[in-house]
Amino acid sequence: MGQKVHPLGFRVGITQPHLSQWYASKRYYSQYVLEDNFIRTILLKKYKRANFSKIHISRKTDDHFEIVIHAQNLGILIGTKSEKSEKSEKSEKSEKSEKFKLFQKQIKEFIFHYRQSEWNSKLRVVLHIFRCKTSASSIADFIVEHLERRVPYKVVFNLLKKHLQRQERQERQEHFDSALGIGMKIQISGRLNGAEIARQASIREGRLPLQTLQAHIDYHFQQAYTMYGILGVKVWVLKNVTTKTYKI
Repeated sequence: MGQKVHPLGFRVGITQPHLSQWYASKRYYSQYVLEDNFIRTILLKKYKRANFSKIHISRKTDDHFEIVIHAQNLGILIGTKSEKSEKSEKSEKSEKSEKFKLFQKQIKEFIFHYRQSEWNSKLRVVLHIFRCKTSASSIADFIVEHLERRVPYKVVFNLLKKHLQRQERQERQEHFDSALGIGMKIQISGRLNGAEIARQASIREGRLPLQTLQAHIDYHFQQAYTMYGILGVKVWVLKNVTTKTYKI
């Protein structure tokens, strides 16, 4: 049998940075790992519609967090733009800053809840939020959402192509790169359309050099919970091929 390697872990230090960056002694190492995992899990659960792409967490000390969030729907996290006739630009900015502070406070509450401690003014959370273009996670979310509605997988593939074409046109207007990147592969496994025997179905466009370490590949795995069983969805997206490397 073939030996499979995770596409992101395989490229850490080359095209992929670490999602958690901090130093800890043996005493605190496991605590920090579990705490980072808790923060990501609860954000993905509470703000599922935001379509998170990546959540970077770095620490300078035990009570100093720096969290960088890449998401597609920023309106879920910090509000959306209102019409100019209704509100002025100043009031809109103040409203956004208030929602940003509320979201920042919510993250602090999650941390205190995990640590089972009272509110501490020493805890500092520096938050950065960026809007990302179409990623492997957003494509997987789109597929899972339709599969759970019992839409046939072939229809989902056609709907996805139309969805990505709309996203590509929108991102070109906003001066983003192509939504599809250079290449893409999608694989769905399980009891497709409720069939008795489980099988795999996949589509592929462009090139996808999985063994090239300089290839910047975005990968995501997600499960769709349907009436006839669990379907596994894997998405690979090739963004570009670069010579830039990250320090480990």
